[in-house]
Amino acid sequence: MDDCVLVAEIFKALSHPTRLRILKLLNEKKCNVIDISEELSLTQSSVSQHLKILENSGIIKKEKEGNVVFCEIKYKSIFKLFDDAKKIIHNELQEAHKTIKNS
Repeated sequence: MDDCVLVAEIFKALSHPTRLRILKLLNEKKCNVIDISEELSLTQSSVSQHLKILENSGIIKKEKEGNVVFCEIKYKSIFKLFDDAKKIIHNELQEAHKTIKNS
């Protein structure tokens, strides 16, 4: 499969704000569906759907401990993308501010 297609799948999985919130939570600790649903005030069904997308894209993994399935981030380096995106937004806002100020 083409690298661009694979990368696009990862970006597609990251394209929903709820999935980004889930990842931020999982960056702090591994959680199960109930933990995530309570922390983010979402239904367990909704959380499960989002987790499935993240798992299918290879961003998270699930591990069973006893009777409970926990989710955790597979590659913490995914947060470099977050940081880079925030830098882009910050720079664009600064440029827009300069443009407005100079008008």
